[in-house]
Amino acid sequence: MKHRSRDRAGLPAVAALCAVATMAVQIPVAAADSPTGAREYKVRGTPVQGAGSGADAPSLRPGRTYADRLGPGEKRFYGVDLDAKSAAYVSAVAAPRPGAGVVSYRDGVTVTLKNSAGGVCDTVPRRIETKGVAYPLADYVTRQTGSGSVASCRAAGRYLVTVERQAGSADPESWPLELRLMVEPPVKGGSTEQAPEGSWHAEPPQPPSGSARPREGGRGFTDAPLVSTGVWKDDFEPGETHFYRVPVAWGQQISAIAELPADGADKSTSLLHQAIAMRAYNPARGLAKRGTALAQEGERPQTEVSTAPAAYGNRYAKADYSVRAMSLTGGYYLAVTLNPPNVEPHLDGTVPVTLRLRIAGTTHDGPSYAGNAVKAGFGLTDAEKQEARKAASSPIQTDPMGRPVGEHRATLQTVAYTSFGTGSLLLIGLGVWILTARRRAAADGPGDGMADGAESADPTTGQHRYGPPPAW
Repeated sequence: MKHRSRDRAGLPAVAALCAVATMAVQIPVAAADSPTGAREYKVRGTPVQGAGSGADAPSLRPGRTYADRLGPGEKRFYGVDLDAKSAAYVSAVAAPRPGAGVVSYRDGVTVTLKNSAGGVCDTVPRRIETKGVAYPLADYVTRQTGSGSVASCRAAGRYLVTVERQAGSADPESWPLELRLMVEPPVKGGSTEQAPEGSWHAEPPQPPSGSARPREGGRGFTDAPLVSTGVWKDDFEPGETHFYRVPVAWGQQISAIAELPADGADKSTSLLHQAIAMRAYNPARGLAKRGTALAQEGERPQTEVSTAPAAYGNRYAKADYSVRAMSLTGGYYLAVTLNPPNVEPHLDGTVPVTLRLRIAGTTHDGPSYAGNAVKAGFGLTDAEKQEARKAASSPIQTDPMGRPVGEHRATLQTVAYTSFGTGSLLLIGLGVWILTARRRAAADGPGDGMADGAESADPTTGQHRYGPPPAW
């Protein structure tokens, strides 16, 4: 019996090893901790300090992104050097902190582009539209050279860009400021294409239905992930704005819906009306379309954005900004914001948001540029086209538990790799223990233990079995 007691003495070690194996398998699938607060806009770029006058204005270079800050009532000057043929876009993103005490129409910025003589080429004011909702304010000023543009702004030379924040702001903090100059090459033969009148009156395509695939939005324009036609899901903290990059070719348009779950308390959507906002921006970060709330009683709160088809001539259209902004091709952006005052009393913690996106329209060739438009940021790279096709063609499937197949497979792979490594250690440990026990039994002679290679009969069935000693 002493040998069997020795074997049993090793059982706690084996049990502990099994427990370690179980813990190792469970760790990769454990739920991650929830975010503790809303993510701020992530400003990326070369630090620059705008001047207090045009004479000292630092120069912005094409294709570069710059980072500055802007306090209440401040006005900053920046210089840009332009030729007489290319279109130019200078964008500014002012990003108040999520949860900042902003007030509608009292908090905002104005961006202005002037020629060397002080004449205004373009100006655009952007204001907070909902009281108490701080979100990134983004738009651009542009210099065009076609027949429909400002004649005094077609010449080559140094132009000045000013970014001014309103005085008397309810938010005393300075706002991060992101600036970018993009220069669009001229068109061969001149800009002769006319605006495609009527194209923006077409019925918008219906966004798709079906199960959603996870896609975490970016914290700004620079890290926005690529999304294409499909249904996507993301988790938001109240006050956050998430960015997504959408590939759009000539002739294509965007139709998107962002939706929330119903109120957890009474399943009513009326209290969540205006709780989610969405805006579309073109590749130069110009505001292309504001979202429209679609929430009706008994339905999930929704906000829709539907743009005009992209066409070069839209920049000369006698219509509102939402058509003129659709005059570029490339990576557009969707910015989705969760409204804290409307959401927090009704939906607790992290809020799931579903984004239904469709890119529709027959693609066609655009103008022939006298330069590399894709390198300048206008157009899609081959890698982006491939990724967009891949994203659009991926089947949306779920396993029996309702989880996206790709996500479930990734989890299973993680568990499998961990189990393989831990299982190998377990088998090695068991082998050493069994070999030691059998050698001990062989050395001590016949007894209660089993000799190496012996069989034992199951006392309940009488059938022979192979394996470790009966103590197992």
